[in-house]
Amino acid sequence: MAGLEQNPYDEVLYPGCPFSQTHPDRLATLARLFGMKPAAVENCRVLELGCGDGGNLIPMAFGLPGSEFVGIDLAARPIRSGQALVEALGLKNITLRPLDIMQISSDLGRFDYIIAHGLYSWVPPAVQDKILAICKANLAPQGVAYVSYNTYPGGHLRNLVREMMLFHVRDLTEPEQRIQQARALIKFLAESQAEPDPYRAFLKKELERITQYREAALYHDDLAEINSPVYFYRFIEQATRHQLQYLAEAHLFEIQMGIFPPHVAEELNQLTDNMVVKEQYMDFLKCRRFRQTLLCHQDIALDRTPKPERIVDFYVASPARSTSAQPDIDSRSVEEFGGPKGSALKTDNPLIKAAMAHLGETWPQSCHFSELLATARSRSGRYSACDDFGFDEDARELGGILLRTHAAGLTELHVHSPQFVLTVSERPVASALARLQIQNGSLVTNLCHASVQVTDKMARRLLQLLDGTRDRTALLTELTAFLESDIKKRREEGEPVSQVREALSSLAEDLEPNLAKLARLALLIG
Repeated sequence: MAGLEQNPYDEVLYPGCPFSQTHPDRLATLARLFGMKPAAVENCRVLELGCGDGGNLIPMAFGLPGSEFVGIDLAARPIRSGQALVEALGLKNITLRPLDIMQISSDLGRFDYIIAHGLYSWVPPAVQDKILAICKANLAPQGVAYVSYNTYPGGHLRNLVREMMLFHVRDLTEPEQRIQQARALIKFLAESQAEPDPYRAFLKKELERITQYREAALYHDDLAEINSPVYFYRFIEQATRHQLQYLAEAHLFEIQMGIFPPHVAEELNQLTDNMVVKEQYMDFLKCRRFRQTLLCHQDIALDRTPKPERIVDFYVASPARSTSAQPDIDSRSVEEFGGPKGSALKTDNPLIKAAMAHLGETWPQSCHFSELLATARSRSGRYSACDDFGFDEDARELGGILLRTHAAGLTELHVHSPQFVLTVSERPVASALARLQIQNGSLVTNLCHASVQVTDKMARRLLQLLDGTRDRTALLTELTAFLESDIKKRREEGEPVSQVREALSSLAEDLEPNLAKLARLALLIG
Protein backbone atom coordinates (compact mmCIF):
# COMPACT_ATOMS: atom_id res chain seq x y z
CA MET A 1 0.00 0.00 0.00
CA ALA A 2 1.18 3.50 -0.71
CA GLY A 3 1.52 6.18 1.91
CA LEU A 4 2.67 4.07 4.89
CA GLU A 5 6.25 4.27 6.16
CA GLN A 6 6.34 0.64 7.28
CA ASN A 7 4.45 -1.65 4.97
CA PRO A 8 2.46 -4.28 6.90
CA TYR A 9 1.99 -6.27 3.68
CA ASP A 10 5.68 -7.16 3.79
CA GLU A 11 5.27 -8.32 7.40
CA VAL A 12 2.05 -10.33 6.98
CA LEU A 13 1.51 -11.71 3.50
CA TYR A 14 -1.98 -11.33 2.09
CA PRO A 15 -2.34 -14.28 -0.31
CA GLY A 16 -3.95 -13.07 -3.51
CA CYS A 17 -6.85 -14.73 -5.26
CA PRO A 18 -8.88 -14.16 -8.43
CA PHE A 19 -11.83 -11.77 -8.44
CA SER A 20 -14.03 -12.52 -11.44
CA GLN A 21 -15.71 -9.12 -11.12
CA THR A 22 -12.39 -7.41 -11.98
CA HIS A 23 -11.65 -9.49 -15.09
CA PRO A 24 -11.47 -7.54 -18.39
CA ASP A 25 -14.29 -9.77 -19.65
CA ARG A 26 -16.65 -8.49 -16.94
CA LEU A 27 -15.61 -4.86 -17.43
CA ALA A 28 -15.93 -5.07 -21.22
CA THR A 29 -19.29 -6.85 -21.02
CA LEU A 30 -20.84 -4.13 -18.86
CA ALA A 31 -19.27 -1.39 -20.97
CA ARG A 32 -20.77 -2.84 -24.14
CA LEU A 33 -24.16 -3.33 -22.51
CA PHE A 34 -24.26 0.41 -21.83
CA GLY A 35 -23.19 1.43 -25.32
CA MET A 36 -19.40 1.73 -25.02
CA LYS A 37 -16.84 0.27 -27.43
CA PRO A 38 -14.14 -1.12 -25.12
CA ALA A 39 -10.99 -2.85 -26.33
CA ALA A 40 -11.21 -6.53 -27.21
CA VAL A 41 -10.42 -8.62 -24.15
CA GLU A 42 -8.09 -10.83 -26.16
CA ASN A 43 -5.87 -7.87 -27.12
CA CYS A 44 -5.90 -5.25 -24.38
CA ARG A 45 -3.71 -3.59 -21.73
CA VAL A 46 -4.59 -4.02 -18.04
CA LEU A 47 -3.19 -2.20 -15.01
CA GLU A 48 -3.79 -3.35 -11.43
CA LEU A 49 -2.98 -0.98 -8.58
CA GLY A 50 -2.17 -2.73 -5.31
CA CYS A 51 -1.75 -6.08 -7.08
CA GLY A 52 -0.10 -7.83 -4.11
CA ASP A 53 1.36 -11.17 -5.15
CA GLY A 54 -0.50 -11.14 -8.46
CA GLY A 55 -3.12 -13.66 -7.34
CA ASN A 56 -5.73 -11.78 -9.37
CA LEU A 57 -3.61 -10.54 -12.28
CA ILE A 58 -1.45 -13.59 -13.07
CA PRO A 59 -4.42 -15.87 -13.92
CA MET A 60 -5.69 -13.15 -16.28
CA ALA A 61 -2.34 -13.06 -18.06
CA PHE A 62 -2.30 -16.87 -18.19
CA GLY A 63 -5.77 -16.99 -19.77
CA LEU A 64 -5.27 -14.04 -22.17
CA PRO A 65 -1.82 -14.52 -23.75
CA GLY A 66 -2.49 -11.84 -26.38
CA SER A 67 -3.01 -9.10 -23.80
CA GLU A 68 -0.54 -7.17 -21.65
CA PHE A 69 -0.73 -6.88 -17.85
CA VAL A 70 1.05 -4.57 -15.41
CA GLY A 71 0.76 -4.92 -11.63
CA ILE A 72 1.93 -2.28 -9.14
CA ASP A 73 2.36 -2.65 -5.39
CA LEU A 74 4.49 -0.86 -2.81
CA ALA A 75 5.15 -4.06 -0.84
CA ALA A 76 8.21 -5.77 -2.32
CA ARG A 77 7.80 -9.19 -0.70
CA PRO A 78 4.48 -10.14 -2.37
CA ILE A 79 5.79 -8.78 -5.68
CA ARG A 80 8.75 -11.16 -5.46
CA SER A 81 6.38 -14.04 -4.74
CA GLY A 82 4.30 -13.15 -7.78
CA GLN A 83 7.34 -12.81 -9.99
CA ALA A 84 8.43 -16.34 -9.04
CA LEU A 85 5.05 -17.71 -10.22
CA VAL A 86 5.26 -15.68 -13.44
CA GLU A 87 8.69 -17.16 -14.16
CA ALA A 88 7.53 -20.70 -13.33
CA LEU A 89 4.66 -20.33 -15.80
CA GLY A 90 6.92 -18.77 -18.42
CA LEU A 91 4.57 -15.81 -18.94
CA LYS A 92 5.92 -13.00 -21.12
CA ASN A 93 2.84 -10.73 -21.08
CA ILE A 94 2.87 -9.59 -17.44
CA THR A 95 5.08 -7.30 -15.38
CA LEU A 96 4.86 -6.97 -11.59
CA ARG A 97 6.63 -3.89 -10.21
CA PRO A 98 7.34 -2.70 -6.65
CA LEU A 99 6.32 0.93 -7.04
CA ASP A 100 4.64 3.68 -5.04
CA ILE A 101 1.33 4.68 -6.61
CA MET A 102 2.24 8.32 -6.04
CA GLN A 103 5.11 7.90 -8.52
CA ILE A 104 2.94 6.69 -11.40
CA SER A 105 2.83 9.10 -14.34
CA SER A 106 1.73 9.14 -17.95
CA ASP A 107 5.02 7.37 -18.78
CA LEU A 108 3.38 4.12 -17.70
CA GLY A 109 1.15 4.41 -20.77
CA ARG A 110 -2.55 3.99 -21.49
CA PHE A 111 -4.57 1.03 -20.32
CA ASP A 112 -7.91 -0.31 -21.53
CA TYR A 113 -8.79 -1.57 -18.06
CA ILE A 114 -7.57 -0.32 -14.67
CA ILE A 115 -8.23 -2.28 -11.46
CA ALA A 116 -7.99 -1.00 -7.87
CA HIS A 117 -9.48 -3.70 -5.65
CA GLY A 118 -9.20 -3.52 -1.86
CA LEU A 119 -7.06 -0.37 -2.03
CA TYR A 120 -9.02 2.88 -2.01
CA SER A 121 -10.42 2.67 1.54
CA TRP A 122 -7.08 1.64 3.05
CA VAL A 123 -4.90 4.56 1.93
CA PRO A 124 -4.69 8.27 2.92
CA PRO A 125 -6.84 10.88 1.11
CA ALA A 126 -3.94 12.02 -1.09
CA VAL A 127 -3.44 8.47 -2.37
CA GLN A 128 -7.18 8.04 -2.91
CA ASP A 129 -7.10 11.12 -5.08
CA LYS A 130 -4.08 9.78 -6.95
CA ILE A 131 -5.91 6.52 -7.71
CA LEU A 132 -8.65 8.47 -9.47
CA ALA A 133 -6.10 10.70 -11.16
CA ILE A 134 -4.47 7.57 -12.62
CA CYS A 135 -7.89 6.32 -13.73
CA LYS A 136 -8.24 9.55 -15.70
CA ALA A 137 -4.72 10.07 -17.03
CA ASN A 138 -3.84 6.45 -17.84
CA LEU A 139 -7.22 5.18 -19.04
CA ALA A 140 -7.79 4.67 -22.78
CA PRO A 141 -10.61 6.75 -24.36
CA GLN A 142 -13.07 3.81 -24.23
CA GLY A 143 -11.46 2.30 -21.15
CA VAL A 144 -13.09 1.11 -17.92
CA ALA A 145 -11.74 1.56 -14.38
CA TYR A 146 -12.79 -0.65 -11.47
CA VAL A 147 -12.51 0.77 -7.94
CA SER A 148 -13.80 -1.03 -4.85
CA TYR A 149 -14.27 0.71 -1.50
CA ASN A 150 -16.10 0.53 1.82
CA THR A 151 -19.27 2.59 2.01
CA TYR A 152 -21.62 4.20 4.45
CA PRO A 153 -24.11 3.69 5.99
CA GLY A 154 -23.04 0.05 6.45
CA GLY A 155 -19.51 1.23 7.18
CA HIS A 156 -20.73 2.74 10.44
CA LEU A 157 -21.64 -0.74 11.70
CA ARG A 158 -18.34 -2.21 10.59
CA ASN A 159 -16.47 0.70 12.21
CA LEU A 160 -18.27 0.02 15.47
CA VAL A 161 -16.69 -3.43 15.68
CA ARG A 162 -13.38 -2.29 14.21
CA GLU A 163 -12.93 0.47 16.82
CA MET A 164 -13.67 -1.92 19.69
CA MET A 165 -11.11 -4.40 18.34
CA LEU A 166 -8.51 -1.66 17.85
CA PHE A 167 -9.00 -0.51 21.42
CA HIS A 168 -8.62 -4.06 22.71
CA VAL A 169 -5.32 -4.67 20.87
CA ARG A 170 -3.92 -1.15 21.33
CA ASP A 171 -0.89 -2.38 23.33
CA LEU A 172 -0.13 -5.41 21.17
CA THR A 173 2.41 -5.28 18.37
CA GLU A 174 2.69 -8.90 17.20
CA PRO A 175 0.29 -9.52 14.27
CA GLU A 176 -0.74 -12.98 15.48
CA GLN A 177 -1.59 -11.66 18.95
CA ARG A 178 -3.61 -8.79 17.49
CA ILE A 179 -5.61 -11.19 15.30
CA GLN A 180 -6.30 -13.69 18.09
CA GLN A 181 -7.27 -11.04 20.64
CA ALA A 182 -9.48 -9.16 18.20
CA ARG A 183 -11.45 -12.34 17.50
CA ALA A 184 -11.56 -13.20 21.20
CA LEU A 185 -13.07 -9.82 22.07
CA ILE A 186 -15.93 -10.08 19.57
CA LYS A 187 -16.60 -13.65 20.70
CA PHE A 188 -16.73 -12.49 24.31
CA LEU A 189 -19.09 -9.63 23.49
CA ALA A 190 -21.36 -11.75 21.28
CA GLU A 191 -21.68 -14.49 23.89
CA SER A 192 -21.80 -12.29 26.99
CA GLN A 193 -25.56 -12.37 27.43
CA ALA A 194 -28.10 -15.10 26.81
CA GLU A 195 -30.96 -12.66 26.31
CA PRO A 196 -31.35 -11.85 22.59
CA ASP A 197 -31.50 -8.20 21.60
CA PRO A 198 -30.58 -6.31 18.38
CA TYR A 199 -27.07 -5.50 19.63
CA ARG A 200 -26.26 -9.13 20.49
CA ALA A 201 -27.73 -10.30 17.18
CA PHE A 202 -25.53 -7.79 15.36
CA LEU A 203 -22.42 -8.93 17.26
CA LYS A 204 -23.17 -12.56 16.48
CA LYS A 205 -23.34 -11.72 12.77
CA GLU A 206 -20.05 -9.86 13.04
CA LEU A 207 -18.52 -12.81 14.86
CA GLU A 208 -19.56 -15.07 11.96
CA ARG A 209 -17.95 -12.66 9.49
CA ILE A 210 -14.73 -12.34 11.45
CA THR A 211 -14.49 -16.09 12.10
CA GLN A 212 -14.74 -16.78 8.35
CA TYR A 213 -12.04 -14.23 7.57
CA ARG A 214 -8.57 -15.46 6.80
CA GLU A 215 -6.15 -14.15 9.41
CA ALA A 216 -4.35 -11.95 6.89
CA ALA A 217 -7.66 -10.45 5.75
CA LEU A 218 -8.67 -9.55 9.30
CA TYR A 219 -5.25 -8.06 9.99
CA HIS A 220 -5.11 -5.94 6.84
CA ASP A 221 -8.80 -5.02 6.62
CA ASP A 222 -10.39 -4.51 10.04
CA LEU A 223 -7.19 -3.98 12.03
CA ALA A 224 -5.51 -1.76 9.44
CA GLU A 225 -4.21 1.66 10.44
CA ILE A 226 -6.50 3.20 7.81
CA ASN A 227 -9.96 1.98 6.86
CA SER A 228 -12.09 4.85 5.60
CA PRO A 229 -15.59 4.22 4.23
CA VAL A 230 -17.21 6.89 2.07
CA TYR A 231 -20.74 7.68 0.98
CA PHE A 232 -21.33 6.66 -2.63
CA TYR A 233 -22.32 10.15 -3.75
CA ARG A 234 -19.12 11.54 -2.22
CA PHE A 235 -17.04 9.01 -4.13
CA ILE A 236 -18.77 9.97 -7.38
CA GLU A 237 -18.24 13.67 -6.62
CA GLN A 238 -14.52 12.98 -6.30
CA ALA A 239 -14.51 10.94 -9.51
CA THR A 240 -16.32 13.75 -11.31
CA ARG A 241 -13.60 16.19 -10.30
CA HIS A 242 -11.27 13.93 -12.27
CA GLN A 243 -13.64 14.00 -15.26
CA LEU A 244 -14.78 10.45 -14.71
CA GLN A 245 -18.40 9.28 -14.68
CA TYR A 246 -20.30 6.43 -13.10
CA LEU A 247 -20.79 3.46 -15.42
CA ALA A 248 -22.21 0.67 -13.23
CA GLU A 249 -21.39 -1.76 -10.45
CA ALA A 250 -19.28 -4.80 -11.27
CA HIS A 251 -22.24 -6.99 -10.26
CA LEU A 252 -25.15 -5.72 -12.34
CA PHE A 253 -27.76 -7.10 -9.94
CA GLU A 254 -26.47 -4.69 -7.29
CA ILE A 255 -28.08 -1.75 -9.10
CA GLN A 256 -31.47 -3.35 -9.70
CA MET A 257 -34.53 -2.03 -7.88
CA GLY A 258 -36.44 -5.24 -8.52
CA ILE A 259 -35.17 -6.65 -5.22
CA PHE A 260 -37.46 -4.19 -3.41
CA PRO A 261 -41.28 -4.32 -3.21
CA PRO A 262 -42.95 -2.42 -6.09
CA HIS A 263 -44.06 0.46 -3.87
CA VAL A 264 -40.46 1.05 -2.75
CA ALA A 265 -39.19 1.21 -6.33
CA GLU A 266 -42.06 3.55 -7.20
CA GLU A 267 -41.23 5.91 -4.35
CA LEU A 268 -37.54 5.91 -5.32
CA ASN A 269 -38.47 6.88 -8.87
CA GLN A 270 -40.67 9.68 -7.54
CA LEU A 271 -37.90 10.95 -5.27
CA THR A 272 -35.42 11.52 -8.08
CA ASP A 273 -34.49 10.67 -11.64
CA ASN A 274 -30.80 11.24 -10.89
CA MET A 275 -29.12 7.83 -11.04
CA VAL A 276 -26.37 8.66 -8.54
CA VAL A 277 -28.86 10.01 -6.01
CA LYS A 278 -31.07 6.99 -6.53
CA GLU A 279 -28.11 4.68 -5.95
CA GLN A 280 -27.35 6.54 -2.72
CA TYR A 281 -30.89 5.96 -1.50
CA MET A 282 -30.49 2.28 -2.38
CA ASP A 283 -27.40 2.20 -0.15
CA PHE A 284 -29.55 3.60 2.64
CA LEU A 285 -32.15 0.88 2.03
CA LYS A 286 -29.56 -1.92 1.95
CA CYS A 287 -27.25 -0.49 4.62
CA ARG A 288 -24.55 -1.21 2.05
CA ARG A 289 -21.00 -1.67 3.30
CA PHE A 290 -19.05 -2.20 0.10
CA ARG A 291 -19.16 -1.14 -3.53
CA GLN A 292 -17.34 -2.27 -6.66
CA THR A 293 -17.80 0.68 -8.97
CA LEU A 294 -16.96 0.99 -12.66
CA LEU A 295 -15.93 4.37 -14.03
CA CYS A 296 -15.30 5.70 -17.53
CA HIS A 297 -14.41 9.05 -19.09
CA GLN A 298 -16.98 11.78 -18.59
CA ASP A 299 -17.31 12.62 -22.29
CA ILE A 300 -18.68 9.18 -23.23
CA ALA A 301 -22.39 9.10 -24.05
CA LEU A 302 -23.85 6.09 -22.24
CA ASP A 303 -27.08 4.30 -23.07
CA ARG A 304 -28.58 3.34 -19.73
CA THR A 305 -31.19 1.02 -21.27
CA PRO A 306 -29.49 -2.10 -22.66
CA LYS A 307 -31.30 -3.54 -25.67
CA PRO A 308 -31.61 -7.23 -26.62
CA GLU A 309 -29.84 -6.53 -29.95
CA ARG A 310 -26.74 -5.52 -28.02
CA ILE A 311 -26.00 -9.07 -26.84
CA VAL A 312 -26.05 -10.73 -30.27
CA ASP A 313 -22.27 -11.15 -30.15
CA PHE A 314 -22.15 -12.16 -26.48
CA TYR A 315 -21.55 -15.53 -24.89
CA VAL A 316 -24.03 -16.82 -22.32
CA ALA A 317 -23.60 -19.17 -19.35
CA SER A 318 -25.83 -20.19 -16.46
CA PRO A 319 -25.72 -22.66 -13.56
CA ALA A 320 -29.52 -22.59 -13.36
CA ARG A 321 -31.25 -25.95 -13.42
CA SER A 322 -34.87 -26.95 -13.82
CA THR A 323 -36.62 -27.81 -10.58
CA SER A 324 -38.28 -30.68 -12.48
CA ALA A 325 -36.43 -33.96 -12.93
CA GLN A 326 -37.73 -34.11 -16.51
CA PRO A 327 -38.56 -30.56 -17.69
CA ASP A 328 -41.33 -30.37 -20.27
CA ILE A 329 -39.85 -28.19 -22.98
CA ASP A 330 -42.26 -28.70 -25.88
CA SER A 331 -45.55 -27.74 -24.23
CA ARG A 332 -46.80 -24.52 -22.64
CA SER A 333 -46.49 -25.94 -19.14
CA VAL A 334 -44.64 -23.70 -16.67
CA GLU A 335 -41.12 -24.74 -15.73
CA GLU A 336 -38.95 -23.13 -13.07
CA PHE A 337 -35.18 -22.74 -13.35
CA GLY A 338 -33.37 -21.97 -10.11
CA GLY A 339 -29.92 -20.49 -9.59
CA PRO A 340 -27.45 -20.92 -6.72
CA LYS A 341 -28.29 -17.62 -4.98
CA GLY A 342 -32.05 -17.96 -4.78
CA SER A 343 -32.81 -16.31 -8.13
CA ALA A 344 -35.28 -18.15 -10.35
CA LEU A 345 -37.09 -17.93 -13.66
CA LYS A 346 -40.58 -19.30 -14.32
CA THR A 347 -41.60 -19.57 -17.96
CA ASP A 348 -44.02 -21.44 -20.21
CA ASN A 349 -42.16 -20.42 -23.39
CA PRO A 350 -40.66 -23.52 -25.09
CA LEU A 351 -37.88 -21.47 -26.67
CA ILE A 352 -36.78 -20.05 -23.31
CA LYS A 353 -37.15 -23.41 -21.55
CA ALA A 354 -34.96 -25.05 -24.19
CA ALA A 355 -32.31 -22.33 -23.89
CA MET A 356 -32.18 -22.54 -20.09
CA ALA A 357 -32.02 -26.34 -20.16
CA HIS A 358 -29.10 -26.23 -22.58
CA LEU A 359 -27.20 -23.69 -20.48
CA GLY A 360 -27.65 -25.80 -17.35
CA GLU A 361 -26.37 -28.90 -19.13
CA THR A 362 -23.25 -27.20 -20.48
CA TRP A 363 -22.35 -25.13 -17.40
CA PRO A 364 -19.74 -23.76 -16.73
CA GLN A 365 -19.01 -23.43 -20.44
CA SER A 366 -20.48 -20.44 -22.20
CA CYS A 367 -22.41 -20.60 -25.43
CA HIS A 368 -22.46 -17.95 -28.15
CA PHE A 369 -25.84 -16.25 -28.46
CA SER A 370 -26.35 -17.42 -32.05
CA GLU A 371 -25.55 -21.01 -31.10
CA LEU A 372 -27.86 -20.84 -28.09
CA LEU A 373 -30.68 -19.47 -30.25
CA ALA A 374 -30.22 -22.20 -32.86
CA THR A 375 -30.13 -24.92 -30.18
CA ALA A 376 -33.21 -23.54 -28.43
CA ARG A 377 -35.12 -23.41 -31.72
CA SER A 378 -34.17 -26.98 -32.53
CA ARG A 379 -34.98 -28.40 -29.07
CA SER A 380 -38.29 -26.57 -28.83
CA GLY A 381 -39.31 -27.77 -32.29
CA ARG A 382 -39.86 -24.28 -33.64
CA TYR A 383 -37.20 -24.28 -36.35
CA SER A 384 -34.37 -26.50 -37.46
CA ALA A 385 -31.01 -25.77 -35.93
CA CYS A 386 -29.62 -24.61 -39.28
CA ASP A 387 -32.26 -21.95 -39.93
CA ASP A 388 -30.95 -18.38 -39.84
CA PHE A 389 -33.53 -15.63 -39.53
CA GLY A 390 -31.21 -12.89 -38.28
CA PHE A 391 -32.34 -10.91 -35.25
CA ASP A 392 -36.01 -11.84 -35.52
CA GLU A 393 -38.73 -12.12 -32.90
CA ASP A 394 -37.23 -15.28 -31.39
CA ALA A 395 -33.84 -13.60 -31.02
CA ARG A 396 -35.43 -10.51 -29.50
CA GLU A 397 -37.45 -12.61 -27.05
CA LEU A 398 -34.45 -14.68 -25.99
CA GLY A 399 -32.22 -11.58 -25.78
CA GLY A 400 -34.75 -9.80 -23.59
CA ILE A 401 -35.00 -12.73 -21.19
CA LEU A 402 -31.22 -13.04 -20.99
CA LEU A 403 -30.87 -9.36 -20.15
CA ARG A 404 -33.40 -9.66 -17.33
CA THR A 405 -31.98 -12.89 -15.93
CA HIS A 406 -28.46 -11.45 -16.14
CA ALA A 407 -29.58 -8.41 -14.13
CA ALA A 408 -31.06 -10.84 -11.59
CA GLY A 409 -27.83 -12.83 -11.35
CA LEU A 410 -29.30 -15.98 -12.91
CA THR A 411 -27.35 -15.93 -16.19
CA GLU A 412 -23.91 -14.66 -17.10
CA LEU A 413 -23.06 -12.59 -20.16
CA HIS A 414 -19.53 -12.55 -21.56
CA VAL A 415 -17.61 -11.07 -24.46
CA HIS A 416 -14.89 -13.71 -24.09
CA SER A 417 -15.18 -17.48 -23.80
CA PRO A 418 -12.32 -19.10 -21.83
CA GLN A 419 -10.76 -22.23 -23.29
CA PHE A 420 -11.46 -25.34 -21.25
CA VAL A 421 -13.12 -28.69 -21.95
CA LEU A 422 -15.92 -30.73 -20.44
CA THR A 423 -15.05 -33.84 -22.48
CA VAL A 424 -11.92 -35.44 -21.03
CA SER A 425 -9.31 -36.56 -23.55
CA GLU A 426 -7.39 -39.86 -23.62
CA ARG A 427 -4.42 -38.11 -22.02
CA PRO A 428 -6.03 -35.44 -19.85
CA VAL A 429 -4.40 -32.02 -19.48
CA ALA A 430 -5.10 -29.67 -16.58
CA SER A 431 -4.33 -25.96 -16.47
CA ALA A 432 -0.61 -25.42 -15.88
CA LEU A 433 -1.48 -22.66 -13.41
CA ALA A 434 -3.66 -24.99 -11.33
CA ARG A 435 -0.99 -27.71 -11.41
CA LEU A 436 1.55 -25.28 -10.01
CA GLN A 437 -0.81 -23.85 -7.40
CA ILE A 438 -1.90 -27.25 -6.09
CA GLN A 439 1.70 -28.02 -5.12
CA ASN A 440 1.53 -25.30 -2.44
CA GLY A 441 -1.99 -25.63 -1.09
CA SER A 442 -5.56 -26.63 -1.79
CA LEU A 443 -6.72 -23.39 -3.46
CA VAL A 444 -6.37 -23.08 -7.23
CA THR A 445 -7.65 -20.70 -9.90
CA ASN A 446 -9.77 -22.24 -12.63
CA LEU A 447 -10.08 -21.07 -16.24
CA CYS A 448 -13.22 -19.05 -15.42
CA HIS A 449 -11.09 -16.86 -13.12
CA ALA A 450 -12.62 -18.26 -9.95
CA SER A 451 -11.13 -19.92 -6.86
CA VAL A 452 -11.60 -23.66 -6.49
CA GLN A 453 -10.88 -25.49 -3.23
CA VAL A 454 -9.44 -28.96 -3.83
CA THR A 455 -9.38 -30.44 -0.33
CA ASP A 456 -9.23 -34.17 -1.12
CA LYS A 457 -5.64 -35.45 -1.09
CA MET A 458 -6.31 -37.86 -3.96
CA ALA A 459 -7.89 -35.14 -6.12
CA ARG A 460 -4.88 -32.89 -5.50
CA ARG A 461 -2.51 -35.64 -6.59
CA LEU A 462 -4.62 -36.40 -9.67
CA LEU A 463 -4.58 -32.73 -10.66
CA GLN A 464 -0.77 -32.66 -10.46
CA LEU A 465 -0.52 -35.69 -12.75
CA LEU A 466 -2.64 -34.23 -15.56
CA ASP A 467 0.15 -32.86 -17.76
CA GLY A 468 -0.97 -34.64 -20.94
CA THR A 469 1.64 -37.42 -20.80
CA ARG A 470 -0.46 -40.07 -19.02
CA ASP A 471 -3.37 -42.17 -20.20
CA ARG A 472 -5.86 -43.79 -17.81
CA THR A 473 -3.58 -46.79 -17.16
CA ALA A 474 -0.62 -44.59 -16.28
CA LEU A 475 -2.78 -42.41 -14.04
CA LEU A 476 -4.05 -45.47 -12.15
CA THR A 477 -0.49 -46.72 -11.69
CA GLU A 478 0.67 -43.37 -10.27
CA LEU A 479 -2.36 -43.00 -8.01
CA THR A 480 -2.02 -46.56 -6.72
CA ALA A 481 1.61 -45.93 -5.81
CA PHE A 482 0.60 -42.69 -4.10
CA LEU A 483 -2.06 -44.41 -1.99
CA GLU A 484 0.18 -47.33 -1.07
CA SER A 485 2.85 -44.86 0.06
CA ASP A 486 0.21 -43.07 2.13
CA ILE A 487 -0.83 -46.34 3.77
CA LYS A 488 2.77 -47.16 4.65
CA LYS A 489 3.33 -43.69 6.12
CA ARG A 490 0.13 -43.86 8.20
CA ARG A 491 1.08 -47.27 9.58
CA GLU A 492 4.50 -46.01 10.63
CA GLU A 493 2.84 -43.08 12.40
CA GLY A 494 0.20 -45.28 14.03
CA GLU A 495 -2.74 -43.73 12.16
CA PRO A 496 -5.80 -45.64 10.86
CA VAL A 497 -5.56 -46.75 7.23
CA SER A 498 -9.07 -48.13 6.58
CA GLN A 499 -10.25 -45.02 4.73
CA VAL A 500 -7.17 -45.04 2.48
CA ARG A 501 -7.68 -48.75 1.78
CA GLU A 502 -11.26 -48.05 0.70
CA ALA A 503 -9.99 -45.37 -1.68
CA LEU A 504 -7.45 -47.82 -3.09
CA SER A 505 -10.09 -50.50 -3.73
CA SER A 506 -12.35 -48.09 -5.65
CA LEU A 507 -9.57 -46.26 -7.48
CA ALA A 508 -10.32 -47.54 -11.00
CA GLU A 509 -14.05 -47.05 -10.53
CA ASP A 510 -13.64 -43.47 -9.26
CA LEU A 511 -11.10 -42.22 -11.82
CA GLU A 512 -13.53 -41.27 -14.57
CA PRO A 513 -15.99 -39.47 -12.24
CA ASN A 514 -13.08 -37.57 -10.66
CA LEU A 515 -11.79 -36.49 -14.07
CA ALA A 516 -15.28 -35.38 -15.02
CA LYS A 517 -15.51 -33.42 -11.77
CA LEU A 518 -12.26 -31.58 -12.53
CA ALA A 519 -13.60 -30.81 -15.99
CA ARG A 520 -16.81 -29.37 -14.51
CA LEU A 521 -14.66 -27.18 -12.28
CA ALA A 522 -13.16 -25.63 -15.44
CA LEU A 523 -9.69 -26.99 -14.70
CA LEU A 524 -9.02 -29.07 -17.83
CA ILE A 525 -7.88 -27.92 -21.25
CA GLY A 526 -7.77 -31.35 -22.86
